[in-house]
Amino acid sequence: MINARDIRVTFGKKPILHGVDFTARPGEVTAIVGPNGSGKTTLLRALTDEVRWTGQISVNHRDIRIYKPWELAAIRAVLPQAATLAFPFTVIEVVRLGLMSGIHGGKDRIAQYALQQVGLAGYENRFFQELSGGEQQRAHLARVLCQVWDPVIDGVPRWLLLDEPVASLDIGHQLLIMNCVQNFARRGGGVVAVMHDLNLTAMVADAVTMIARGEAIAQGPVAEVFTDHRLSAAYQCELKTNAVPPNASAFILPQTAALRGH
Repeated sequence: MINARDIRVTFGKKPILHGVDFTARPGEVTAIVGPNGSGKTTLLRALTDEVRWTGQISVNHRDIRIYKPWELAAIRAVLPQAATLAFPFTVIEVVRLGLMSGIHGGKDRIAQYALQQVGLAGYENRFFQELSGGEQQRAHLARVLCQVWDPVIDGVPRWLLLDEPVASLDIGHQLLIMNCVQNFARRGGGVVAVMHDLNLTAMVADAVTMIARGEAIAQGPVAEVFTDHRLSAAYQCELKTNAVPPNASAFILPQTAALRGH
């Protein structure tokens, strides 16, 4: 379990998070949603100890400040919003960076299977810089998947912490990636994902934390969090759940889509 209590973050003199509580459980996909500037990414960066914070954060019932860096790297992998490379690595070289040094004999097999999971089979020898933005994002996801390849080791769950993992992807690749994420959780791992697409969140998340103005205004199952009142209050516009657009306007929902071959 990831458990955070009274998390506060201040940048300069500006408070960003105001005493946020957060819980994520293994075996589930926990989404963090909210409007731009609400503090979603800051909360994730506090959970990964990338910003200065106050409060309490534990991972698998152990205070995060007690872990050594290599111990944290062994139990959780982090996908930021964007990552750049200064050197001309090939795609397979990028993905291999996620493999722990203690893995022997199967590195190429694991890296290639990770690429297959994110829809990049056959891209192994292409240079990373030659990929589109969405392809680069998926290559980095393959890298973090390699880092925590087995969702559970010796009964201890491992974690994927993802900041907008499908932000630059088309709907087909969004479905592919979220299917991959759900599979990791169903096999016993835990997933925390900052999400913007509310429809996709409703489709894949087991639990949701809604952030607005630096506070967690709702937490729980999707059906309990995604109410007209809470969504409208968070996003400062009138929103209705499960409402058909007027005037026969076209709308396309991920819930009605299916990956070919699945």
